[in-house]
Amino acid sequence: MRAIETLKKGLTKLRNQIRDRKTRLLDVLKASQPISDSDQEWLYNAGNLVDEERVVDALDHASDYERGLERLNSHDKSVVEKLNNLARSGEKSCAPSKKRKRMAFLTLTINAKSICRS
Repeated sequence: MRAIETLKKGLTKLRNQIRDRKTRLLDVLKASQPISDSDQEWLYNAGNLVDEERVVDALDHASDYERGLERLNSHDKSVVEKLNNLARSGEKSCAPSKKRKRMAFLTLTINAKSICRS
């Protein structure tokens, strides 16, 4: 399988993993109902695939995949690695992404503040 096809497969798997939650949250927002801070954080980070789509598109349109890969910054290279790992595995990625780590930290911080106020 070509390298770009592997990335596209990983992106498809990632889209499938987030689809249900993202659709549910967007439906709630369309109905003008509030969502939790953690759900909002998820939508802005883990549920937002703009970086992943941009990297795959850039490499797909590059005249030479390897040269395009060399030109990527470190964040974009980590996106490539994440998509490759996801495409090659039958499961979700084992390590949480930086987005998810940050979301977990914010959730813990918010919970700790609410406990201290009680």
